[in-house]
Amino acid sequence: MLKVEVESDFLSKVSNASSYVAISELIWNALDADANKVTVKLNEDTLYGGLTNIEITDDGFGITDKIADKHFSKLGGSWKKFKHKTDSGRFLHGQEGQGRFKPFSLGKVIDWETVYSDEQESALKTFTITGMADDIGNFRVTDSEHTKSKHCGTTVRISELSKKGLTVSEKGLSNYVSCAFAIYLSKYPDVQLYVNDIKIDPAEQILHQETLDLDPVTFEGESFNYSLRVIEWKCDTKNELHFCDSNGFPLHSHDKPIRGTSEFEFTAYLVSEHISKLSSKGVLELGGLEPTLSAPLRDAIDKLKHHLFLRKLAKSANIIQKWKDEEIYPYEGGYSDAIDEVERQMFDVLAVNISQELPEFEKAPVKVKRLQFRLLKQIVSSNPNDLQVIFEEVLSLSLKKQKELAELLEDISLTSIINASKTISDRLKFIVGLEHIIFDPEKKKVLKERCQLHKILAENTWVFGDAFTMSVNDQSLTEVLKKHLKSMKVDLIPDEPVTRVDKSRGIVDLMLTQSVPQNHADQLEHLVIELKAPKVPIGPKEIQQIESYAFAVASDERFNKLDVKWNFWIVSNDTTEYTDHKLKADKTGQGIIHQTDNMVIQVKTWGQLIKECKHRLEFVRSHLDLDVTTTEGLQFLKAHYADFTKDVIFEDELVSEQ
Repeated sequence: MLKVEVESDFLSKVSNASSYVAISELIWNALDADANKVTVKLNEDTLYGGLTNIEITDDGFGITDKIADKHFSKLGGSWKKFKHKTDSGRFLHGQEGQGRFKPFSLGKVIDWETVYSDEQESALKTFTITGMADDIGNFRVTDSEHTKSKHCGTTVRISELSKKGLTVSEKGLSNYVSCAFAIYLSKYPDVQLYVNDIKIDPAEQILHQETLDLDPVTFEGESFNYSLRVIEWKCDTKNELHFCDSNGFPLHSHDKPIRGTSEFEFTAYLVSEHISKLSSKGVLELGGLEPTLSAPLRDAIDKLKHHLFLRKLAKSANIIQKWKDEEIYPYEGGYSDAIDEVERQMFDVLAVNISQELPEFEKAPVKVKRLQFRLLKQIVSSNPNDLQVIFEEVLSLSLKKQKELAELLEDISLTSIINASKTISDRLKFIVGLEHIIFDPEKKKVLKERCQLHKILAENTWVFGDAFTMSVNDQSLTEVLKKHLKSMKVDLIPDEPVTRVDKSRGIVDLMLTQSVPQNHADQLEHLVIELKAPKVPIGPKEIQQIESYAFAVASDERFNKLDVKWNFWIVSNDTTEYTDHKLKADKTGQGIIHQTDNMVIQVKTWGQLIKECKHRLEFVRSHLDLDVTTTEGLQFLKAHYADFTKDVIFEDELVSEQ
């Protein structure tokens, strides 16, 4: 008797699996035992019909009595854990030592009848391991004995089938294992897999396949590549997305259906070594709830939908060409821009679906079809929200087709704004993270002005206004002049450093340049920003500093007569009483402490700047339905600016809101 040293309720959870997943686990075990042939037999009662038991037979190396003693007596600790390949050089699938419990979801009694090679006696031996669902923690093992069998191998027999086990069908199982083992069987063509007498050959069922590159993911300081392999099938399948290791072997499946993909029979494989890492840590089952998996999962679903959308267009190419030949297609030439491309793609999909749903459309006169297409184009380009009304009230499409087209429209909209969506999402995360590290009492004490805050903002100048682009970063006022004169196409290099009024050299944190499209093509506007550490309030010393920069520029004869406007900002978290009193003279409420025709000096707080950023992003954010948490913001800063956030963002903060 072998007893698993773990609580029975935990074993029950481990043994829970869908019927096809449970059978697949046993197939994987056979393949990991170097089996070249695996057969799944669905044995039926010849008299009354219905399944009596399920058998999985292989010609692998079997289970030795030592392996049985060691690995059937505890959960985990698989012999595969410290191996990456089988003896024949094939990649191993399972390493968690839990696969032997999965078949208990199918039946009450599981028998492992195995034949193995006893090296000491140079003979083949056999024994049987039996497990009971009612006593799931205990396995009965018979004594080893010699056998007349000619080869090694194992047969797993599942009997006293549960309701779940009785639902297994030949067609359903064949389709499932075709998808689940497609990559493995293509990698190892000598391996044979049968369901009853049906040989599984995924290649015969593949209609189309393609691999899409995804963005990499950083996990525990290491970057992991991601790809998405999409296989379209000729047979009926349950559309699924599998999480796979770097060899493409499925470890878990995404448990949510993917909307807008019902027209296709496909299986998608999300492939990365990162997924293996998550599996080994026991968090892969969380799926999209696992923070480091949520981004690649979203990316995969978006790319999958876009891929299938383009496949749909490709399938429609012939009918669209026919419309062009009839001169009823309402577009000419290539795409004029990205918006035109999306609009035309939307039109193509809708027009093809409508023509398929309404056979009388193709029978209509050319003039009628041309008019209908022009009307559809007009609605797509100007009032796409009215399309649902057209589907329902004008075209009288079926509810199923209306729902299908509604999902397509939703996906096309997402396709058209996917890049903008990512930009807005990243900016929201940046602002939320920046706001936290600037205002958090402990963080602002350690956040350094020049080597941290300055470096981060140098790559995100949109914070100060999208119209400005960076031209000078952390240069002396002499370099400000050089850059300015160069931008004005003045061939003059200052032969003396530009100094403040007190003759000391000045350092400008950021200089942003904007060309102002007014009466003169060479008119420019500059924004010079002096950043202070969040813990430093803006007081008389800081105001004197920014004024010294401004007055040095204004008084320099080399460009003070040129057509340019200068904006000088000093930015920090707070202001002193002195500054507050000084700002009372500003009737505009914009923090102006000095203003002339070509120069404005302003005091800005981070509270004001962040509020302005959020306001600029709010319209798109609300339409994209984006909500960003503080943790997501900190994760973004940590991922993109790790070198500049040391000692500011800590690892325990990155999971506090998950």
